[in-house]
Amino acid sequence: MRATGSTFLQQATRAVVALWPSPLCQPLRAAQAELHRSLHLAFRLAAIHHRTVVLEPCRQAAVGRISVRLPEGVRWGRPAAIPLPPSLADSGWRGGDPYPITVMPQRRASANVWFLHHGREALCLRLDLSGSVELLRYRPLLGAWTSC
Repeated sequence: MRATGSTFLQQATRAVVALWPSPLCQPLRAAQAELHRSLHLAFRLAAIHHRTVVLEPCRQAAVGRISVRLPEGVRWGRPAAIPLPPSLADSGWRGGDPYPITVMPQRRASANVWFLHHGREALCLRLDLSGSVELLRYRPLLGAWTSC
């Protein structure tokens, strides 16, 4: 009976924490805005110029290439203490280094996953081949990934 009560209390606590609004820390909010801006710009440029555009982390911008810069304190990758999102658990994805994303004029993109973190909080940008973007946030109090 005690284990059941403890389990119920843990589930109730998680439900309350999930509903409790908890804003992203300022550096990750800035990184989230940079990701949205860069992706929007890449899709727009690819459509206007009918050419592929490449999003790259930490590189020099050049013709056909957009450099994604992170705010101070935000790092690329996923710390070992943060689990993979459930949607990636069985995908075979294990890397932590971000690979360039190629955006094509037909609103298509090379599939890729980018992780960013600041302390115990993290973001996961997941882009599929159809150009659909999913942005997840790791919430340390929940120990789970939620949609942004």
